[in-house]
Amino acid sequence: MKLTFIKKLLFILLIFNIFTQLLISQKESSLVVISSKKPLHGNLKLKLKKDLVIGNEFSEHYIFGSINGIEVYDEYIYVLDGKMVKIQVYDLKGNYIKTIGRKGNGPGEFLLPNALCLSKNGNIYVWDLMRRRMIVFDKEGDYKKDIILEKISAGKFYVDENEFIYMRIVELETGSDMYTYFVKINPKGKLEKTLKKQFYLSLIITEKMRFFYEHPYLANLYFAVLPDGNFVLMNSLNYELTLLSPKGKILLRIRKKEKSEKVTQKEKEIIFSTKFKNFPKHLRKYVIFSKLRPYCSNLLTDEKGRIYVERFKPITEKSKVYTYDIFNKKGEYLYKLKLDFRINLIKNGFIYTAFINEETGEIKVFRYKIENWEKIKS
Repeated sequence: MKLTFIKKLLFILLIFNIFTQLLISQKESSLVVISSKKPLHGNLKLKLKKDLVIGNEFSEHYIFGSINGIEVYDEYIYVLDGKMVKIQVYDLKGNYIKTIGRKGNGPGEFLLPNALCLSKNGNIYVWDLMRRRMIVFDKEGDYKKDIILEKISAGKFYVDENEFIYMRIVELETGSDMYTYFVKINPKGKLEKTLKKQFYLSLIITEKMRFFYEHPYLANLYFAVLPDGNFVLMNSLNYELTLLSPKGKILLRIRKKEKSEKVTQKEKEIIFSTKFKNFPKHLRKYVIFSKLRPYCSNLLTDEKGRIYVERFKPITEKSKVYTYDIFNKKGEYLYKLKLDFRINLIKNGFIYTAFINEETGEIKVFRYKIENWEKIKS
């Protein structure tokens, strides 16, 4: 009797488990959109008019050592210069307004600033990589505070209306394996929640030291924020966009079926000869490369909710053309866009890009007006 009862109970549990898995599978499949292989509206041809150039060699207020971030808020353009260690502020006509910050260890000072973000209330956040803290100014440019972070930012970050910070970090988890995380940090600098995690690379460990290496052919994690406050994330090795709420709930997965090409030996050799000149030759065989080329090298969004996937350019490619796949937040593949420059920021019908003169080394900010902006479908 007891054996028969146990068998019946196990059978019921098995049926219940199968039914539950079917429900979960059905729910997950409803969150997945398979985009078309070809853009619905073909190739996008932007009518661009260069309407602003910021930068010249005759005034210290217009000379840049590097451009690590461009932001536009209200009537002002903010340019973070990591090499000259300051933020330059201009009006929308390009007139110099003020300088925020300077080199140093004191309040409102930086040592190695490498990322910039303006919160929705206009506060100016700067990530100082060397001092490992956020330096915060109000919208007038007056110093407010430092936030010492529990985690170390890997660069780009976003600050919401409640002053929570969202950013990508890279950390050693166990042994030699490093992972990249997309995390939420509270206003006091403490980890609030891990929203996304993926493998990044394995350190090379010898008896004397550990070798950390980075190159474009790793599984990088990119993110951008949508106008509704949700996020879009992408693992560079998988053509899948994940729409994520600030609480970490998956809202939609957008998949594009596309074949990728294998990483060639020539690409590896160029990486070693340019980025790893001093890397011990006998350890090169331990450096991880993805078998297939990554799909993307950046993500951007505009105020219409469109998502721009910047396609990966092999290190062997000499062309200066940048290619973007454009999606809407429903997962429809709208356009393919090709430009002869890289987009730093696209906002309010304008594109901002950092231009470097290869002969003179002079750096400028170019702004292009998109004259057919309202005709672009979303």
